[in-house]
Amino acid sequence: AFCVAIVDPHGDLVYFERQDNCQYASIQISQHKARTAARYRRPTLVFERLLGKGPFFAYLPTLDDVTASSGGNPLMVGGKIIGAIGASGGRGSRT
Repeated sequence: AFCVAIVDPHGDLVYFERQDNCQYASIQISQHKARTAARYRRPTLVFERLLGKGPFFAYLPTLDDVTASSGGNPLMVGGKIIGAIGASGGRGSRT
């Protein structure tokens, strides 16, 4: 079961959907992933991969509103970010 959040370009929530039986933690996680993708203008997977590259990137979790976990992606139209989407509750692509 998933929670999906949509935010505007500033990271403010504009739409949220929660499937039945989705864990409660996924409510906030999905919103944080969307906010990170919007405010930093890149997928959250980028942060996750950078953290795996060693201690040089250990500062990333200290940045405001960074969620370094895949599932957040910017929404773009004509090369411009119009918002972002964040999803939580699934098993991801590493299953």
